[in-house]
Amino acid sequence: MLRPIPSRILKHSVVLKICTGVDLWQAPVWKDQPLDRVCMQPSNETKKAKDNTEVVLSGVCFVDARRSIPAGIDLDGLQKQSEANGQPLRLEFAGNTHTVLVVDSVFDDMGLLHHTEIGLV
Repeated sequence: MLRPIPSRILKHSVVLKICTGVDLWQAPVWKDQPLDRVCMQPSNETKKAKDNTEVVLSGVCFVDARRSIPAGIDLDGLQKQSEANGQPLRLEFAGNTHTVLVVDSVFDDMGLLHHTEIGLV
């Protein structure tokens, strides 16, 4: 079993914006989900998008399975829910809004969730 990400690294707070549907004028309706004790890192990693194009990530948000708040949040499920309602999942940090490209779950040697990496464009 791997130790959790150290608390001194998990010093950021972000807000996930989940599309829950559309209103009468077909504008998206957003639900805010705050996440505390996460780590935001700039990135220039290249990933493949769902339409098989290459995209350069602008950042990665690390969400620890044990120390981030709220614990046990299903980020994969939130991404699927938002996309099913017509808009990609978004993340707000330091006054900037990023679009979530990929949500990767990273497991430890025991098969337990260690952390989740959220790739942002």
